Amino acid sequence: MLWLGRGAELSEESPLRLKLHLCLLTAGALCLPASLFAWQLPGVRLVGEIESLDGEAGNEFGFVFQDKSTPSPKPPTPAKPPANATPRPAVPPATVPPQPQINPFANQPGNQRSLTRLSRAPDMFGDSFGSLSGITFTTVTDGGDVTSRSAPGAIRLPKTGGARVFKNEQSRALPTDRVFGLYHHFENALQLENADANVDVYTLGVEKTFLEGNTSIELRMPLNNPVGLSSGATGQSFQTHAAGDLIVTFKALLYSDDSQGVSLGLAVNTPTGSDLTVHNRDDNGDSTFTLKNDATHLIPFIAYQAAPNDDLFFNGFLQFDTPTNANTVDARFGSNRTVTSVRDQTLMYVDASFGYWLFRDEESEFLTGLAGLLELHYTTALNRADNVDLDFVHFGEGSGRFNVFNLTTGVQANIGRSTMVRAAFVAPLRNDPNRFFDSEVSLAIVFRL
Repeated sequence: MLWLGRGAELSEESPLRLKLHLCLLTAGALCLPASLFAWQLPGVRLVGEIESLDGEAGNEFGFVFQDKSTPSPKPPTPAKPPANATPRPAVPPATVPPQPQINPFANQPGNQRSLTRLSRAPDMFGDSFGSLSGITFTTVTDGGDVTSRSAPGAIRLPKTGGARVFKNEQSRALPTDRVFGLYHHFENALQLENADANVDVYTLGVEKTFLEGNTSIELRMPLNNPVGLSSGATGQSFQTHAAGDLIVTFKALLYSDDSQGVSLGLAVNTPTGSDLTVHNRDDNGDSTFTLKNDATHLIPFIAYQAAPNDDLFFNGFLQFDTPTNANTVDARFGSNRTVTSVRDQTLMYVDASFGYWLFRDEESEFLTGLAGLLELHYTTALNRADNVDLDFVHFGEGSGRFNVFNLTTGVQANIGRSTMVRAAFVAPLRNDPNRFFDSEVSLAIVFRL
C-alpha cells in the first residue's frame, strides 16, 4: 500500500495535485490491462483497489493488490512406519494356471487330463463266440448213447439269449465316454447234421464315466439275426430269435499314468434274451425240447493297458465267466413231460492285443490316424459240462472241457476328432471240438464323447 501526503494542503490548481492526478490515472490505465490479462491465467487473480482519491477525505491514496487464486494442493507427505514395524511381504505376481493337454480322441476329466498318449490307444477287438453254450443236442437211436459232436443226429446248439459277445469285445482298461455299434458275422457257427448256418449279431452300446473319469458303467444290447435249421432225414429243427442278453459292465481304474493303466471290472450278463426250442420228429412221434434262458452270468475281469511310446500300444484282459444258476430244460414227448436243468460251463479268457500307429496327423480335417492290431485269444472251460439223458435225446457236451485259440487282425481309422471306424478278421487256430466257427468278421463304429 502507498500512502501520500498527510500533512499539506493542496489547492485545486496546485501543480503537485495535478501531478498526483496524472500519476493516478496513469497507474490505473496500466493496472487495468494487467488485471484483465491476469484473469485469463489459470490459478491467478489480480485485484487493484483505490482506497481514496479525495483530498478532503484525509488526502489518502493507495492501491491494494490481493491474490485471490485457489492455491494448488500440496502432495500428501507419506506416513513414516514405526521403527519396530515388520516389513510387509512382497505380493507375488499373478500366475497363469497350466493348461491341460488336449486329447482329440477321448474325454479326459479329472486326473486323466495328462493321459494323452494312453487315452489315444485303440480298444481291443476281441474274438467273441457264435455258439458257446457248452451243449449239444444228440438223438439217441436204438437205445445207444451217442455223445459225439460229429455223430449223425447231433446239433450244435446256439446259446440261449443269443451269441455270447461280451468277452472284452471293443474294450480297454481306461474308462471312456462313448457310444458304439458293433457287427459280427460268424461263418458256420451252427450245425445240423451236414448243414451249417451262419450267425449275424448286431450290438448297440454306451459307456459313461463318473467320479472324475475313474469309473464307468456300460450297457450292451445284442440283437441276433434269426436262423432256422431243419433236416428232413431226421426230422430235427431249431429256430433262433433276435433278442439277446443285456450286459451291464462296471469298471474302475486302479492306477494310471501317461504310459499304462490297470482297472478292475464286473460284467453282468442278464437273461433278457429268447429261449431255444428244438423239435424232433421220428417214427415214435413228435417231441419238443425247450432250453430256457434262465441263467445270470457274472464276469469279473482285470484289464491292463500300456502305451510305452507315441506309436506302440498294448491291451490285456484276464476274465472269468461263471453262471449263477442253471437253465431249465422242458422236454415234452406226446403226453409225457420231463423238466430238468443244464448248467453252462465256467470259462476263463486270456487275451493280448498289440498295436502300432501306422499314421497319425491330429491337424487333419478327415483322416487323423490309422492303426494296425494283432491279437491272440485263449478260452478254456474250467469244469465239465452237464450231461442230461432223456428218453430219445441227450443234452450235454461230449468232449467235456475245451481249449480254444483264435487269432485276430484288425485296423482302426480315426475320422476327425472323435470317430473311430474299425474292422477285424478272426481265424480259429484249432480244429473241432476246440473250434466254434470257421471264421469271424467284425465291424465297429465308435463315437468318443
